[in-house]
Amino acid sequence: MWSQLQSVLWPLILTFAAVTLAQDFGYGGKHGPEHWGDDYKKCSGKFQSPININVLNVKYKTYMPFTYENFDATPKRVHLTNNGHTVLVTMDFDKNKMPRVKGGPLERKTFYQFEQFHFHWGENDTVGSEDLIDNHAYPAELHVVMRSLDYPDFQSALNKDHGLTVFAFFFTIMAEDNPNYAEFAEMLGSIDRKGKSVDLPNPLPLQKFLGTNLEGYYTYKGSLTTPPCAEEVVWVDFSEPIAISEYQLSHFRLLTANDDHLKNNFRPTQPLNDRIVYRNQPSEDDLFMPWSSIPFVDADNAAGCLPYSVVGAISAGIGCLLFGLSRTLF
Repeated sequence: MWSQLQSVLWPLILTFAAVTLAQDFGYGGKHGPEHWGDDYKKCSGKFQSPININVLNVKYKTYMPFTYENFDATPKRVHLTNNGHTVLVTMDFDKNKMPRVKGGPLERKTFYQFEQFHFHWGENDTVGSEDLIDNHAYPAELHVVMRSLDYPDFQSALNKDHGLTVFAFFFTIMAEDNPNYAEFAEMLGSIDRKGKSVDLPNPLPLQKFLGTNLEGYYTYKGSLTTPPCAEEVVWVDFSEPIAISEYQLSHFRLLTANDDHLKNNFRPTQPLNDRIVYRNQPSEDDLFMPWSSIPFVDADNAAGCLPYSVVGAISAGIGCLLFGLSRTLF
């Protein structure tokens, strides 16, 4: 009975908290990013996000492959909320089907469990993403927020060493619609105003909303990009963007908050200071492993499974490895 009640109440609590917090900050005027530090001390910290990633200055490092569990599990519910500063998406799963991940730059052996994902976008295709690559902005960015299972809940993980990780995916524009975002984009019309929520009629697994190359990424120590700007966040910026159509992206730009269009909801880049940005360089075994032999982890068989890894591809450029092909399960 209690578990059933939790499954009903928890999305409502998250929605209420998100809408309440959204009243405290904005992206312009007296509540804009330049004033966040007045009310939220952490927003003036030394390890803030987003940043500009200068590709020539990154350091290459070989990380252990990520191990993904339940990213292919179909949720019972996918809940979308316009909280006044983004589209916040939560998912309900059976207890043993929660998506989680470990490995890579997360460093600890513990898993990080999915909490929510949300988006940032611009008024046109020249702005929108928060992190920049060589001062280049993408038109939108997806953030998947996950919490270390060393901590019992999201609030407990804030400001804790390696308490949170954000997996970030850039968006790029293509001519055709992305089928994984077809229904999602259409449903945004149902949450056109702040405080409105809707469920996807046909819930999709988390993996369907993500990119396909999960080995090519940059990583650094940063913060949440909205107040309270908690630091100690492990950022993983995947280098291969997700492609969607201009039509699909336009649905985000039609959303409103406080009687104005919800757009340009991105924080300006923050000083890198003494931080180092790393780029994953797969080991030789990962680089040449046949993609068809790489298993995706199912939690029911987790004890006997191998970590998910992907094939790298060698590309021209500055003599570096660019990481390409992935297993075709997204």
